[in-house]
Amino acid sequence: MTRTPVVVDAVRTPQGKEDGVYADTRSEDLSVPLINQMLASTGVESAQVDDLVWGCAQQRDEQGNNLARVIALLSDLGESVPGTTVNRWCASSAQAITTAADAIAAGQRECVIAGGVESMSRVKMGENTHNVHPKLAELYNIGELQMGMTAEKVADEYDVARQEQDEYALRSQQRAAEATESGRFDDEIVPIETDDGPVDADEGIRPDTTLEKLGELPTVFKSDGSITPGNASQVSDGAAGLMITSEAFAEEHGLDVLAEVGDHSVAGVDPTVMGIGPVPAVESLCERTGRDPEEYDLVELNEAFASQTLYCQRELGFDDDIFNVNGGAIAIGHPLGASGARLPVTLIHEMNKRDAELGLATECVGFGQGQAIEFRLPQ
Repeated sequence: MTRTPVVVDAVRTPQGKEDGVYADTRSEDLSVPLINQMLASTGVESAQVDDLVWGCAQQRDEQGNNLARVIALLSDLGESVPGTTVNRWCASSAQAITTAADAIAAGQRECVIAGGVESMSRVKMGENTHNVHPKLAELYNIGELQMGMTAEKVADEYDVARQEQDEYALRSQQRAAEATESGRFDDEIVPIETDDGPVDADEGIRPDTTLEKLGELPTVFKSDGSITPGNASQVSDGAAGLMITSEAFAEEHGLDVLAEVGDHSVAGVDPTVMGIGPVPAVESLCERTGRDPEEYDLVELNEAFASQTLYCQRELGFDDDIFNVNGGAIAIGHPLGASGARLPVTLIHEMNKRDAELGLATECVGFGQGQAIEFRLPQ
């Protein structure tokens, strides 16, 4: 019996496009079905869950009021399960996972549900930039901290051409479409009921994407730039979550272990090139574990933009055949507070399908951060 944190369930919603299938669906209503599904599928009772740790980037308006606690009250967890909402922007739900795993490893918790959510349709990104601290505006040109401008700077500084970005975006769409058509996402997706009926597949995947169509799209952030709607992540709505327990709890309750939660790391970088964040995060993780990046069997790196994804892939030396094998945020979507859990959910299921022993999930983070978590198949 050990305190090793293990994943016993991992699920996500289908991702919706901004103002798309979830335009009238609140963040709580994206999250509750995941939690109820995990309780039902594992047979774990709410009284056995020690905490709900839920990530969200835009914690205001509907997503305020300690969203995690509201979700607990609305779900089958009920009053006895506390909840805390965490924020590390694009890695908010990755932080939720590491917070839960660390508490379990320290012997402070036995069973935690961790994940995150974002409704970018109902709580718009960028509507709170007017109240940024004046000192920050003195230190940085706030316009240059806008996500698209940081992607343009990465493309310029690290020589990532428009053609390369479009080719990568096409690959993401093709891989996500193939994964959907072949049912590779079926084990991880929980359909969501809406007023217009159930949603059971990612809305933003475009199987008919071609390099020619991508090449015709205009740039968005600079007239002479390279970032387009086609080679950037989609603005999305969605949620993802994992049930994490101690190995001892899983064994005692007869739960199947999907993966062990391994080491993790965070890093800070120049916020004007925030997309490079995965590089120092992964490098510090490898330094701590004594690993080389090439030892990972599967890698999920959040595709905020093709420019930064390509830079990170090259810098860390990840081969195409293990990298974002089912597509990524360019095709699937990037609901800010959910992506840090969506990547591990997809990664863990794919690791089990391929018998890939060691996996890595990593994200860049707005305002200049990176986070990385490794997962291992149970021994």
